[in-house]
Amino acid sequence: LLLLQGWWLAWNAHSIHRFRPYSDTSVYRLPVLPPLPDWPGAIDFDSAPFAMLNVTALLVLFLFACDLLQRAEWRKRVWRTMALTACVVAIVGTAMKGVGRELKLTLWLLNEDAARADTTFAFYRYHGNAATLMVLGWMLALGFVVVAFARSEHPLRRTGWVVVCLGLLAGLFTNTSRAGWALAVVGLGLLGLRYFPVWWRFGRAATDWKAGLLQGGVVLTAVVALVAVAFTVDWKEKLPRFTSMEKSFATRYPGPIYRQMVGEVGWLGVGPDCFQWALPPYLEAANLLNVYQKFWRDAHNDYYEYLINWGWLGAALWAGLIFGGLARGLRGHFRSPVLPGSTQWLLGFCGCVGLITVLIHARWDFPLEVTSTTFYFLTLLADGWAPHDQVVAAPSSPSAPAGRPRARACGPGRTGVGRCPGIRRRGRPAASSCAAASRPACRGRRAGCSWRATAAADWKRAEMASSSSRSGRSAGPSGPTRVSVSKTPLSS
Repeated sequence: LLLLQGWWLAWNAHSIHRFRPYSDTSVYRLPVLPPLPDWPGAIDFDSAPFAMLNVTALLVLFLFACDLLQRAEWRKRVWRTMALTACVVAIVGTAMKGVGRELKLTLWLLNEDAARADTTFAFYRYHGNAATLMVLGWMLALGFVVVAFARSEHPLRRTGWVVVCLGLLAGLFTNTSRAGWALAVVGLGLLGLRYFPVWWRFGRAATDWKAGLLQGGVVLTAVVALVAVAFTVDWKEKLPRFTSMEKSFATRYPGPIYRQMVGEVGWLGVGPDCFQWALPPYLEAANLLNVYQKFWRDAHNDYYEYLINWGWLGAALWAGLIFGGLARGLRGHFRSPVLPGSTQWLLGFCGCVGLITVLIHARWDFPLEVTSTTFYFLTLLADGWAPHDQVVAAPSSPSAPAGRPRARACGPGRTGVGRCPGIRRRGRPAASSCAAASRPACRGRRAGCSWRATAAADWKRAEMASSSSRSGRSAGPSGPTRVSVSKTPLSS
């Protein structure tokens, strides 16, 4: 329906807009003869078709991602690629700030205006869009760090993801975008609110506090040092941005003009990417051209811009696509079994948090009008819409309800996938199973099974079962374990 509406408006465009010779903000309109003059159409014949080519390509990629992200292995590959790509942007932007204008002139050789602009960061002409991409990568990288430490993976892998996180953090705070600073903290807080209660319940008893405090102190020191160094770069420019934050939000865009445009826009809007031509006549009529002395290609508020470009019908379709995918992703995460060391379980939630940060940023900027950030956003949104194979353990007794994970024998209320092996010294799993042996010692909280010891085997078995869901079998360390796989839109 979105493509049908957009291409109809582009095909039945009514006019062409051009700048007046004496102004960069005032435009004039040249009428053209549309195929159906009495039917609605876009207000600019040149902008709408080009924008619809972009929208069509993005929605085709969105459908492809919906199919691809049904597979557990490809979900991890996509998340890993997105995090590493954002880290490259952060490193290049940080190097650009440190080296100076020489690197910026080299990267922006064909655009001297962008090379001289203070808002250029890495490969982005506007630092706010670079911040959006880095925040998405920051959330995914944080998820990989938590999973690597929860599963006690190889030290090189843990170190690698910590370095990626630190690189993204350095890029976020070297950048002058205040939205990037705030959203990085918001994303970290949402992830902490979700993961800390899970760790407190399942992993606290098996935590090596001495090693954990030592590693946490080292990482905290590195974070503080990076943030301090990042703020010393261009600190004369960043300090006034803190003091002028409230004034900037108040004058960031002409809110009364936007509300007037929304009231007059109708059901189908002015056409894709036609906001830039619809705004100048309103500013001129309100004598605000001298106040906003620049050409507004984007509204600095994606909610207003989507309403004006697509009208009430198109905005409702976009809202259903975006918020429906976010709701399905969160519902799948909270309905799935709690698997703290599972990449699928935790990174699915991190992707949802990334979507939330972009939607917050869209309130004061235009991240959903830039192709690269919109592509990343739609990829994470496709993960919410894609149906995933949920792997649950088969019930151990006829009285156990079908379709629900069997409760572990070690500890009240603990659920998981697969067996619940006992522990030996240093947290290594024993050959026997607590569930099979029904040992009373394994039922207590203190003498119960170690979450850290059993995490790696359980999570690996769950992910292997999800990848081979067509056969309905999953091989565990103690022999083959039958699992039941249900094709539901829940996170695996």
